[in-house]
Amino acid sequence: MENRINHIIARVLSGESSSDDILSLSEWLNEDKKNKEEFRQLKNYWDANVALKHPVVPTFSADKLLQQIETQDKRIKKRQSWQTYISLIAAVTLLFIFSSAFFLYYTNSYASEYYTLLTDEHKSDFTLEDGTVITLNKNSRLSYSNKYGKDKRDVKLEGEAYFEVSKDPDKPFLVEMNGASIVVLGTHFNVKADADSDDITATLVEGSIRFEGAKQNIVMTPNQQLTFSRSTNKVDIKHVDTDVFTAWKDGLLKYKSIPFIELMEELKNTYKVDIKIDNEELKKPTVTVSGTFSREQSIEQILKVISRSLPIRWNNSNGVYYIQYVTPKKR
Repeated sequence: MENRINHIIARVLSGESSSDDILSLSEWLNEDKKNKEEFRQLKNYWDANVALKHPVVPTFSADKLLQQIETQDKRIKKRQSWQTYISLIAAVTLLFIFSSAFFLYYTNSYASEYYTLLTDEHKSDFTLEDGTVITLNKNSRLSYSNKYGKDKRDVKLEGEAYFEVSKDPDKPFLVEMNGASIVVLGTHFNVKADADSDDITATLVEGSIRFEGAKQNIVMTPNQQLTFSRSTNKVDIKHVDTDVFTAWKDGLLKYKSIPFIELMEELKNTYKVDIKIDNEELKKPTVTVSGTFSREQSIEQILKVISRSLPIRWNNSNGVYYIQYVTPKKR
């Protein structure tokens, strides 16, 4: 296992890691506190040398780094030392960035370390040391410190996540967002706080949470959804079908009696395509649709399903989907 993790660390630090490498590294770090300390020392030494010696990052191969490590291993006759790896790796200039669906990295701020989970176009599940399970939606970021679970349980969210929080009355779970926070004892809930959106939306599935804004301190109950405007500090609370707003964690798109035009906007954002509705009738809020779709389905497959309940047809011209109303035939 030690030799395998050495290879993984080499690929991670060289920027040639896969998503499996990052997940393996994450699991290894959570196995033992000593593993985190070893990696912290390595990363700190690394950052110091890179910052001092190399303002520009050259091309480097992870295979070459591993060859250097293996050569050094033979010289010291099987005596493996983290100091050896530190010296070898620190001499190489690399950028600590990964191109993967999910990755974890560390920053050091004096007495505290911070772990950051990032996703790109795929969601990912992660379990914290206290058993709290977090599903992080695509294009989201979650950070927490190495002191998590000791005196408090604080995380910082940017994007969307679903939380299944382990109960601990002595250590409330806190989700911090830009402009607001949520305090939890043990519950299931969803939070959406995109960096480019003015709104923060919290949806409570079970248990209770306390939403704290600039002027708010609101205790929510199951099946409630709270929307908070960061610019105006206004709050809107309504009862919702929570399955609709948490279906994403199961890889689904679920809608219940929403306006057709709203669904088209959702599909535009999800599939990154342009959709134009050519008929004013279809734009009316009274024209609604319901359905559950898999994110694995193509937009054409979803439109085909919708056309079974609504009189529509579509065509794709240069990447733009044009939706037309079909007049029902008279019998």
